Amino acid sequence: MAPKREINQVHAGAILSYVSMALSTVISLVYTPIMIQRLGDSEFGLYQSVLPIVSYLNLLSLGMGSAYVRYYSRAKVKDDKRMMAKLNGMFLLTFSFLGLVCLAIGFTLSFHGDVIFGANVTPEEIALGEKLLRILTVNAAIFLVTSVFNSHITIHERYLFQKIMLMLKQVLNPLLMIPLLILGYRSVTMTLVTLTFTVITIIADIYYCLVKLKMKFSFRHYDFGLMKRMFGFTTFVFIGILVDNFNWSIDRLLLLWLHGTTAVTIYTVAAQLNIFYQSFATAVSNVLTPRVHRLVAEKRPMREMDALFIKTGRLQFILLGCIFLGFMAVGRTFVVQWGGDERFAIDYFTTLILFFATIWPNVQMMGYEILRAKNMHRFSALVYAAVAIANAIISIPLCLWWEGLGAAIGTMIATFVGNVLIINWYYHRYVGLNIPRFWKKIFQLLPSMAMPLLAALAIAIWAPVRGYLGVALWGAVFVVVYAFFLWFFGMNRYERDLVMNPVRKILRRFGR
Repeated sequence: MAPKREINQVHAGAILSYVSMALSTVISLVYTPIMIQRLGDSEFGLYQSVLPIVSYLNLLSLGMGSAYVRYYSRAKVKDDKRMMAKLNGMFLLTFSFLGLVCLAIGFTLSFHGDVIFGANVTPEEIALGEKLLRILTVNAAIFLVTSVFNSHITIHERYLFQKIMLMLKQVLNPLLMIPLLILGYRSVTMTLVTLTFTVITIIADIYYCLVKLKMKFSFRHYDFGLMKRMFGFTTFVFIGILVDNFNWSIDRLLLLWLHGTTAVTIYTVAAQLNIFYQSFATAVSNVLTPRVHRLVAEKRPMREMDALFIKTGRLQFILLGCIFLGFMAVGRTFVVQWGGDERFAIDYFTTLILFFATIWPNVQMMGYEILRAKNMHRFSALVYAAVAIANAIISIPLCLWWEGLGAAIGTMIATFVGNVLIINWYYHRYVGLNIPRFWKKIFQLLPSMAMPLLAALAIAIWAPVRGYLGVALWGAVFVVVYAFFLWFFGMNRYERDLVMNPVRKILRRFGR
């Protein structure tokens, strides 16, 4: 049984993850329209097109963070302090080298903007894009070099500190940028502010690791044999991360190359909402990742993995189902308000398609962590690679015909076939997870969602949803309907206790 402090950290980490995402979502309601208005379609679309390129530079971590979690977990189970210090030193040196590689590649790319940004952008846009790319390359390189400290905090499950720092960054960054944008500062200033907050966050992580966690380093005798074995593990982790990143960013790049920056601006509203959606899906699985690796290291029976897999899957499905149907109810008004005019109405359908593509693989995020922990992720990486290639091939003609909507349809088709159908076969056949039981437990929630679905359609078709106030009011009506039917007809005792136990504690404290 896990220590009480550890359980509190995990629960607090999950709660703070959702609080952080809620704050981020609310702030974006204000921040994104101001960005679009102040930067204009051209500069905002260009800024959003640079971000996927920088995200590829972040992939130079090669999935080594997963290797660090895996090998450090094993050393921690054995209480091998010498090996833990050795791993810390090896990974700091390795990430430092990768940071230098990131700088070299990023700055090389930044001098070839005419190739990167395509023929549908002006020379002025190319020059600005190159400048943004250089600043964000420095940001990515610094983050790479020091990522071992953030991973060290994760492996010790100190989620309170980690999530609080993330929340501060998410809140303070926009609060600083909004007045700067109003005063006339533009995208270059935005990237410099992002770089500043990255440096501040990293300094805090280093202090916490060295002072609070007493992190030790050993730089003697760099173990190339051990690192070679780690690269054997991380190769397919890296492929999986690479193709997943490609899969969710190729749409914006295709739109930039085929239709220009304005098409990217319109699509960005749907893409940003989908990023929030995926973040909500991974909030629980992220804080449980170290626990999965520990269960595998301790060679616990597969039924414990199945139980954790089902518990997290149902919780994620309950949350994602609420967001999906809630967006169905009030999403059209929301995207028009958020984007600023009726051009963004198409994002209602684009977002629903992206949400539908996302929900099924994301309720199974814990399954992929089990694959990594058991070093069985080679097949899934190859499947994800095939999905990314198929997504690009399918999306090109669809993007030509229907712009962002077509790109989203291509993503949905490829994701469902690869990330759901094929991967579930592998989970069941080779990993040993009880997939029929998993989906049986998930689909037991569907009858309780029937009335909320009808309520969402009724609100979408007939309700007079106007402005953010209308979105909030009718959204609240839907949430009440959803909560009622899920509580009485869908959720089990464990899920209801997750809600009621904190309420009981609060009531007891007031009672005293």
